[in-house]
Amino acid sequence: MDIPLYMTLSACLLLILNGIIVLDESAMESVSRSKLKQKLTEEEGNSKGKAEKLARLLDRPTRSKLTNRLLITAFTAAGTLLIWNAAASEILWRRSLLLVIYLACYVAFGFLFPFKIGRQHSESLSLKFIGMQTILNGLLLPVTALLSLAANLFLRIFRQDTNVDESEFSEEDVMSMLEEGQESGAIMEEGRRMIGSIFRFDDELAYEIMTPRTDVFMIDLSDEPSEYMDEFLELRYSRVPVCEDESDNIIGILNIKDYMMKAVSVGFENVEIRDILREPIFVPETKKIASLFMELQQANQHIAVLIDEYGGFSGIVTMEDIIEEIVGDISDEYDEAEDVITKIDQNTYLVDGTVSLDDLNEETGSGLESENSETIGGYIIDLIGEIPKDGYVNRTIESEGYRFTILSVQERRIEKVKFEILTPAEQSEEDEEEK
Repeated sequence: MDIPLYMTLSACLLLILNGIIVLDESAMESVSRSKLKQKLTEEEGNSKGKAEKLARLLDRPTRSKLTNRLLITAFTAAGTLLIWNAAASEILWRRSLLLVIYLACYVAFGFLFPFKIGRQHSESLSLKFIGMQTILNGLLLPVTALLSLAANLFLRIFRQDTNVDESEFSEEDVMSMLEEGQESGAIMEEGRRMIGSIFRFDDELAYEIMTPRTDVFMIDLSDEPSEYMDEFLELRYSRVPVCEDESDNIIGILNIKDYMMKAVSVGFENVEIRDILREPIFVPETKKIASLFMELQQANQHIAVLIDEYGGFSGIVTMEDIIEEIVGDISDEYDEAEDVITKIDQNTYLVDGTVSLDDLNEETGSGLESENSETIGGYIIDLIGEIPKDGYVNRTIESEGYRFTILSVQERRIEKVKFEILTPAEQSEEDEEEK
């Protein structure tokens, strides 16, 4: 093919210029904010000035992105037209072949190569190119401003938000980056879970993490001390709700420290519990745990009493419960090790009836969902439509590709369950039996 030399050189120049812009953009998008912040505090003179300029551009990345995209589009279009016109004397298939070869080189050397180099040397390259980027932003400001104005006009026509800040990441963006980091080994699974818990922290409600009323140890002042004192001292709770006559009538919180100090001075038999009770904090069970955490901190309290929509006592939440939502289970020397989910084989698990559906799904990879129940025990009760009794032990229920076997029932609650994820073959077999 007979192509003029100046056209060949011009096409190569456009490819190189495109590569430089891609290199710059890739480096700026990959630069570490923490390292840049450190450089701002440690560097002096020209280096610090470049770091400050870079920080300003990263705080408002839209203009730089628009400038770079405009140049990349212009270089790509110009190079494509140049090659197509340079081979005007050739037959169509040769012109097309030449264009395909050029575009392949363009993608390889004008995009992929500089993109990867920019990500690997983001800090040094972004600082080297900061002067060029600032000049380009200024030169193309009239064009980019006009394009931005036109885009905003169309957004308003379609009633869309025009104040989108590209420097902000959505929760989905961050979680996606965390998963990628875990897969690459840069982030441990515990770290990913903790950061994920922080995101969920603002949305979680108190009743989702409470100790339900049926599991709460309480002292009833209408009972004789001999009926509860041995259990009270044996369980080693630091704070215990105190009721009178009925469990819904919570009159205070007993702090074990207050009790022991009083007992030392007057004797265990002479302690008047009513006199050392602390004022309980009552909150609706639908209160967000982030707000509850702040309320407990301000009141210097460690336990909150949850009230349902009918005014009844539904459970308690402690500061430890809230903190565990972020950092995971906290055990002390008095806590007994207890596995609420025990894996038997690849598809079979022993599960405590109080385990939440979210925790079970995360642990087993299942997809259980319910609008009415929070726990696996409640989910099974919804399936059978009855309150479980002792006769329900070893009863098996199958639903949506899962098998549930009730192993134990206590006081009308499902205590232990064998949970099985059915294989496609088992599901087909079950479908055949139903037919």
